[in-house]
Amino acid sequence: MNKINFKTGTIIPPELMNALQNPSFTNDEEEAGHLPLPPNYGKKVQVFNTENRAVDLSTASSGFAVVIHHSSSLSGEPETVTIDGVGGTGANTILLVTRGTDYPVIVSLPQNSVSRKEISIKGGSSVLLTFFSYGAAYVWKYYELETNPVAMTDTGWKSFTPGGVSTDFVKFATLKVPKDYSAIVMVKGTGHSEYPVTSGSTGIVKEYTFKAIDANNNEENCEMSILKVNEYGRQTQDYDARDDRFSGYLVIPPLSTPAQRSVDLKLKTNQEAITIAASFRALLYKANLDTTLLA
Repeated sequence: MNKINFKTGTIIPPELMNALQNPSFTNDEEEAGHLPLPPNYGKKVQVFNTENRAVDLSTASSGFAVVIHHSSSLSGEPETVTIDGVGGTGANTILLVTRGTDYPVIVSLPQNSVSRKEISIKGGSSVLLTFFSYGAAYVWKYYELETNPVAMTDTGWKSFTPGGVSTDFVKFATLKVPKDYSAIVMVKGTGHSEYPVTSGSTGIVKEYTFKAIDANNNEENCEMSILKVNEYGRQTQDYDARDDRFSGYLVIPPLSTPAQRSVDLKLKTNQEAITIAASFRALLYKANLDTTLLA
């Protein structure tokens, strides 16, 4: 019922009183019971939920929308979430929040009437999405909000006995480096000779060299520092001291074309017949290679 301009003697009809008892934001401004929207209503944050792994944002009236996607509590497989209805005066910035188990998500986004863009986010992460128009298509930008911003795996210290370490590199372990990951590998240990002699070669060690090499011959080397120890366990400057304590580390950078790889870890000395007891530890961390630094 439309509003009435009251004058002296105007009769108030029941329909008007009923409308005033049921005010609504959806009533037109000319209707009785109309409630005005609060200031800056169009800038509010709107929340949407996915249905059947999809959401339509065509009804969004503000520039920012939160999309919540619920997965099965037992899900561990990748899921695809399809977002449509963007553009115009609706949402141009979207926060996608995943709830459930730590399942990876593929987000499908419209680019134009025939093509879409897909991005992948890790399990447990959320993602902030925005876009701009270029030509007849949308160009998407996104920022992944990871549960662990620096994804890192620590192998812990692992002992090894490389066998007859000599002037040739001897493999002592194989390290699996995941796609997009880099690694810091540390090695420490002792080299021992029963009969060090100045005039001979046995026990006379000037260097311990640590190498990491993958199947494509990507190679990193580190000549490790040595602390010489005599037969009494004291530090010494003697060239052929009975024991050596060595340590060092090297960095395995990510590949320019990201891929998982197996890296062989190897060790050598400059002498034969050395008994070695050692251990290594690897820190694997997410580290995309910035190709702009290579220009």
